[in-house]
Amino acid sequence: MFAQAASFFTVLVASATALCSSTTVSVFNNCTQQVDPAFTPQILLGGVPTGGFPLAAHLTQVVTFPANYSGRAWGRTGCNAQGVCATGQCFTGGENCTSPAPAGPTLAQFTINGFSSLDFFNPTSGEGFNLPVTIKPDSACSTAPVSCTAANNVGPGCGATSTCPTGVGYTIQFC
Repeated sequence: MFAQAASFFTVLVASATALCSSTTVSVFNNCTQQVDPAFTPQILLGGVPTGGFPLAAHLTQVVTFPANYSGRAWGRTGCNAQGVCATGQCFTGGENCTSPAPAGPTLAQFTINGFSSLDFFNPTSGEGFNLPVTIKPDSACSTAPVSCTAANNVGPGCGATSTCPTGVGYTIQFC
């Protein structure tokens, strides 16, 4: 009985630690057309792993980056129901992207709970540009929003790595 209780407690503590270490990210589509955000590796949408989803114009979807997440997000445009897109196309997975970011889209890159309990993030258009992208930390961090507004890392903070303490939430804004 004691072994079962200890095992349950261990699972409970591990689950709580993972939940506390995760990061909430609001994905806001400020564009006039649908954008299909993609993520590699996968993130959580409503507790379910996903690599992407459609997001109608001017709507927000809240997702969760798992503890110690290190990956990329990007916007895909002109996508059909099968996940075939005009820009930002995934190599596999269709709408639910399961492949790394292709060359071409503007990227939002994150490392959550990196060195010294800091999150590292940056937008970049150094590999291509398809949409303006802004990363905004929430009010728990004094770092200003950073944006890529054109190709070749044009925009305030575009291509430069910024930091916030782990535990901060973020908004990724397209357009």
